[in-house]
Parts: sequence; C-alpha cells; structure tokens
Amino acid sequence: MSLRSKLAELAGLLALKAVRFGPGMGRSFPGWTVIKVGDFDAVRELARRPEYGVVLITGTNGKTTTTRLACALLAEDAKVSCNYDSNTINAVTTGLLKGRKAELVVTEYGIRSREYGIPDIVCELVDPLAIAYTTISKEHFRENADKEDPFGAYFEAKRLLARPLKDGVLILNADDPRVTYIRDEKRGDPVEYVLYGLDVEIEDLTPPTEELECPACGGELNYETRYFNHKGLYSCRDCEFSRPDPNVAVVRLKGGPDEWKVTLSYDVTNAVTGERLEGEFTYELQLPGLHNVYNSVCAISLYLAVTPRPEDPEGTIPRVIEGLDPLEFIPPGRFEVLNVGGKPVGVGQGDNGDAFKANANLMLSVAGNVEVCVYTTPDENEYPIFEMHRIVLRALDPDELHVFPGRESVEAAEGYYEELAEEFDAEFHSIPHDRMREKVEEMRRVCEEADGPVFASGCGPEHEMWEALKRELRGG
Repeated sequence: MSLRSKLAELAGLLALKAVRFGPGMGRSFPGWTVIKVGDFDAVRELARRPEYGVVLITGTNGKTTTTRLACALLAEDAKVSCNYDSNTINAVTTGLLKGRKAELVVTEYGIRSREYGIPDIVCELVDPLAIAYTTISKEHFRENADKEDPFGAYFEAKRLLARPLKDGVLILNADDPRVTYIRDEKRGDPVEYVLYGLDVEIEDLTPPTEELECPACGGELNYETRYFNHKGLYSCRDCEFSRPDPNVAVVRLKGGPDEWKVTLSYDVTNAVTGERLEGEFTYELQLPGLHNVYNSVCAISLYLAVTPRPEDPEGTIPRVIEGLDPLEFIPPGRFEVLNVGGKPVGVGQGDNGDAFKANANLMLSVAGNVEVCVYTTPDENEYPIFEMHRIVLRALDPDELHVFPGRESVEAAEGYYEELAEEFDAEFHSIPHDRMREKVEEMRRVCEEADGPVFASGCGPEHEMWEALKRELRGG
C-alpha cells in the first residue's frame, strides 16, 4: 500500500470516528475524506484488502432487504462487512474502509444517474467479485430530467455498473427483461452468470403499470405469465430475446401474503471455490409480499455464488432465513398493514410503479378490497410515475381518494389531483412539504375516520413521513 493511500486510510478512520459524534454525513464523509487525500488509488487499494473480494448489490427496489439477507447468510461462513443505503462512490468507499479487515465486503449501491453514481468508474476501481441485480423499474426521472430520455439514462446508468466487469460473477433476475438484457450486452466477456427466477403458476393481482418494449430490439414483448408487473415469462415477437432458464428457481411457492413456504432448485458454480453446487431445499420466509420472495432468492443466489465455505448450503440457508426477526428486515418507511380500530390500514412508501403496485397487491391479499386511498403524489417532471400510480389506483377502485403533495411542488400535486378527480371521488389536501407534522396529522385523521380498509402510499421524503404516520396510527 502506497504512503499516500496509507495516509488516506488514516484520514478516513479519523473521519469515521468524527461522524459518530455528529449528525449526518456518516455514510459518505469518511469515504469522501479517503478520496480527497488519496484519490481513486486509495479506493482501489482498499478494495483489494478483503481476502475474497467485494460484492455490489444494485437495482431499483429491494436492494436493502437483499443486502441484509445476503449478509446474514454469508456471515455464517466468513467474516463479512456490510454497507447499506450507498448511492455514491463516497458511501461505497466508506463501506470499504469499514470492511478493511473483513474477508468479504457486501455493499448496497443505488445508482440514480451516470453523473451522480459514476457506476462504470466504481466497477473499475472496486473490481467486484460479484454484482447482483434485483429489478430495474421506472424511477429517478428528476435526477435525469436534463436528458432527452430520463428513464433511458437511468437504465443506461444501471447497466454501466456491469459493463467493465471482466472477471467475476453477475447475479441477475431472469424474470426481469431489463436485468436479463445485461447478460445479452456482455456476451463474449469472461464473466460467470447466476440467473434466478420463479417457475411456478401464479398471476399478478393488478394490471401491469407499464408495457415493456424488448430491450434488445425495441419490439413487442409477449408474456406467457406475469408474476409481478413486468417480471414473468416473456419473449420478443421480433427477435430471439426471451426469458432464460434460471440457475436458481422457485419450483414451489405456498402461503402468502406475510409468510411463504419456498422450494428452491439450484445449479450454481461457486466463484470462490470452483465447486458446482446442485440440489433442492425448502425454507419458510416471514416477510410480506412476493417482492420479498424475489429478494430472498436473489440473496440466496448470491450466497451460493460467492460463499467461501459452501459445505452445507441446504442446512445453512433455511436455518438462517427462518431464524431472522422479520421486523429487522422491513426497512423504515416500507409498507406495512396495521390494525387501526379493527380495520386494515396499509401504510408505506411507493415511489415508483413497482413499489406502489407491490404495496397494493399486499393490501388486496390482506384486506380483499380498499374503501379509502390516501395517495401522495410525485413531483414535477415525474409524470410517468403518476401514470403508473394511476393504473394501480384504478385497479383498487376506492370509494374515496384523498390526494396529498408527496414531494415539494404543491402545484404539481394539484395538477395530478385534477386528473384524478375526473375518475374518482377525490379531495385535495394542499399541505406543503415544509409542514410535515400537519400533513401526517391530516393523513392520520383520514385513516382513522374511514369505515373500511385504507391504502396509504405514494411518494414522499425517504422513510420520514411514512414512519411518522405509522407511529401516529399505532398510538404514538
């Protein structure tokens, strides 16, 4: 390790100690300090420290839960350092700094845009052992608003993370056409693949929030089965692009919506030992929604691909998954169905079509119907998200719809409300972003006064508003 990199590490460690005693910047400031002192060479040298390497987990939804599950599994076989809620090179570097004595570093890496996330540079610097993708859905229009095709720019940024990878393993959701397309783009590169997905007979409860074009040729995708939104068994009408057979497949799925019995079949070559791992096992998952089944299968696929000690996966995986406290794996602000005055009230963040739809499906599984919706709108420049939300609202068909600004622009929220008022018995609550406490109190009042099941979801400040509403509904 060069003298400059040693100084950078020392400065980063001092910054780690400093942020423990002050608010904010805890995830990014130590990493920023390392880069400021030692430049990118210091990041590269930190990434070489773990004996087996670094794992990056990305996607639109499910990153945090998948990272937590993967870490719990890998910690059975190795000394693991885990990093959550990382969206920048600074936060990733903080994770490397914390994991400098670990055998494996596992870090969530959310990518919002190429400029903000520099994903290709991150991949080159970190040289990951593995990259895992959960899903890729329409989101982050604001971060790419200056682009001609904002979502296209976001999709490109996600794919850029994998593009420089030449010697590692990609864990990909075979049921998601956009994620599968990453493999097609990298044909010819010396990369191993672990594809995961469902091979069961289930159908989505609500209509798809978007019609996907084939990512390979732009043609029409036909679906034999839709498991959830754009994830399912698909093939292109105009080219050979289609859903590949997964290496890790859910072959039986029972239960739901809060508890699942999952049977997995797997055939994976471990990237650390070179062993071929084959078999089938069943585990019980106490997490709500089909999206969490996907998260668990992604985490298990990652475990099978990179654990340095894969002696007993069929014993380790069920034991760890079934021993987890489900409350620890529901991130702050995420959707939960509460009992409020004897009626179900579903509350939680739904910033994009996938998340909003997952919340609605879970609500319908629990309650059967929805009488009142509390909907928090996207911001300006986020009309595509509103269009996806509106499809789900139509499927829920509430008797009453209460519309609140979910982000900063009250004017944009009122425009969305006016469109919804043409279809629903709707009321607009024009409480701005900076009067959060008042907004939460009004949302609580609507939820408590409703006679039947309530669905409260949409956009909002990360975690804060939804956690506050849940606390109020639970009695403070």
